[in-house]
Amino acid sequence: MSPALASAFNALDLDAMAALYSEDSVLIDETGAQHRGVEAIKAALKDMLEAGGAMTSTPRLAVIVGDIALSGADWRLEPRDGGEPLEGRSLEVLRRQPDGSWCYLIDCSTGDMLVADRQKQPTEIEIFGVSNNAD
Repeated sequence: MSPALASAFNALDLDAMAALYSEDSVLIDETGAQHRGVEAIKAALKDMLEAGGAMTSTPRLAVIVGDIALSGADWRLEPRDGGEPLEGRSLEVLRRQPDGSWCYLIDCSTGDMLVADRQKQPTEIEIFGVSNNAD
């Protein structure tokens, strides 16, 4: 999935990028903002495309359980203007579609932020209304 996203990005193909998501998908951007649904995700991806550059993505993780998968990749974005490259590690949850293809359910391009500084993270994490608190 991440190489497909990078390929569509490099082709400046917003529709091909958006086709990797479904109506209940969530894109979490570098600020932590959540973009829900294809139209909101498409708007966020459009901003990303306008910033431009060349993207590479190397898959690093894939765990498939039935029709759900956890994946991750190392990515790098070389800006058009020759500025400092951006890089990071993504973390995604994917869902197999009825036709056998996959789409992003959750796409977090900065997945490394989730584990980068565990001392500063809260001990209780709530994601989409589900808490890890045992109480």
